[in-house]
Amino acid sequence: MNPRRTWPAALAALALGAAVPGLARAQPSPLVARLAVENGRVLASVDLSAAFGPSLERELGNGLTNVVAVYVAVLPERGRTPALVHGRVFEILYDVWEETYAVTLKDPHVPQGVRTVVRDFATLRTLLADERSLDLGPSSLLPKEPFVVEARVELNPLSKEQLQRTREFIANPAAGTRATGGSRSVLGAVASFLLREPEPGSGVHLFRSRPFGPGELLAPR
Repeated sequence: MNPRRTWPAALAALALGAAVPGLARAQPSPLVARLAVENGRVLASVDLSAAFGPSLERELGNGLTNVVAVYVAVLPERGRTPALVHGRVFEILYDVWEETYAVTLKDPHVPQGVRTVVRDFATLRTLLADERSLDLGPSSLLPKEPFVVEARVELNPLSKEQLQRTREFIANPAAGTRATGGSRSVLGAVASFLLREPEPGSGVHLFRSRPFGPGELLAPR
């Protein structure tokens, strides 16, 4: 059982939308991202292949339930407070007899979860890495200045509180975009996932795209 970790003091400031000067961050990997607007919603497609190398097959095939958490956010190029955020969780259980993977996906559109059976690791890797048409939120919330897309992939989150915050966000994503009272705490928590530096060996991968201009968003295919 993983021990509960306490949230850093920076979380309180982030929950209020405040910036944290001098916060150390790991150098993110380049992120290939595509953005489009459909019916007033921002849809993102990202390639997270670098987070799911061949060595992951052994870990995900250990016969235990493994959790992969994915967060994708739009932030001002020179800012740290997300304007739009999407979070999803994959629960993965390898069947040692059938040699297949039972995968349950939970996100704001299906908070109760959708279960599917994946026949092999190659197919599972594609499912995890090729994230398409993620609904980040209303296009009206896009920054007016240049912005970037950031992603965070975490295998078996170490903090129970972090996973609980993710589940809260999935169950009520609208709370993260309202500016009233404590509702911003959920968005602040997700912001902290993107801002804080991962612990060594924590199974966290950070990604960051090139800057986008508001006029670069595409119409859906």
